Amino acid sequence: MPIVHTKTELSAPRGRLRLDIMNALEELTGEEEMGNCPSFVLSIDSEKAEEFSSETAASELIGTLTGKIKRTAKIVCNNMSMATYQRFLAATSETVTQSSAPVTGELRKVVPGKIYQLGQTTANPIGVRNVTAVTVKSEDGTTSYDAGEDFNVDPETGAVQIIAGGAITAGNVQFGYTPVAGTYQRLKTGGNTTFLAAIRVVADNASGSNKDFYMPRVNVTPSGELPIVSADVEFVKVEFDIDVLKPANAEAVYVGGRPVA
Repeated sequence: MPIVHTKTELSAPRGRLRLDIMNALEELTGEEEMGNCPSFVLSIDSEKAEEFSSETAASELIGTLTGKIKRTAKIVCNNMSMATYQRFLAATSETVTQSSAPVTGELRKVVPGKIYQLGQTTANPIGVRNVTAVTVKSEDGTTSYDAGEDFNVDPETGAVQIIAGGAITAGNVQFGYTPVAGTYQRLKTGGNTTFLAAIRVVADNASGSNKDFYMPRVNVTPSGELPIVSADVEFVKVEFDIDVLKPANAEAVYVGGRPVA
């Protein structure tokens, strides 16, 4: 019988990344898909001691000892959802509720030619969005100014531009407007720049058998640039550096195939 050679299995890896972010008690909170991640690469760096013989003229290697193993990974993600922005900015998320109650007498100091955000406060630095019935009056409220002649409005973003050369001079004015009722998500960065999580990769390979990966404890650190305005003709991508940690009662990395009946 001829020798049976090992068949080479080529692999073109594809898959869905799931992130299970830990809470303050380091408890898993449930997996969520990261969306399209065109790259997830695992690297291993080992530090070892080497011992060489001193018994011969040529000092030859007689033993090695692996002292440290460090596993790291890099994720590239181009699913630029609010969840990805939250992870990259290591931010907290909150739901903002905008009331439809009309606002009158919002006093602001203005200069002709400048743009002012309606509803901007310390508690709401972004200001209000989607507004109607915008008015601008003098500080005492006795003089009303004309839209298109004295000021311009962008209702969608809640911005008012004071027209240079119009009737409005430098000083205080009263803004009035009616916000559209609704809610939206707002992110706020804090002191943390990394977070703990577990990562699961559910394989759907273009070539080769599917092998699912699970890393029960990783430290995720946003890395690199976040394009906010760009002239490049390409989609935005962000990167995350991963430190693959070994839990106390588990292993650092698990790789599993699929059961066959």
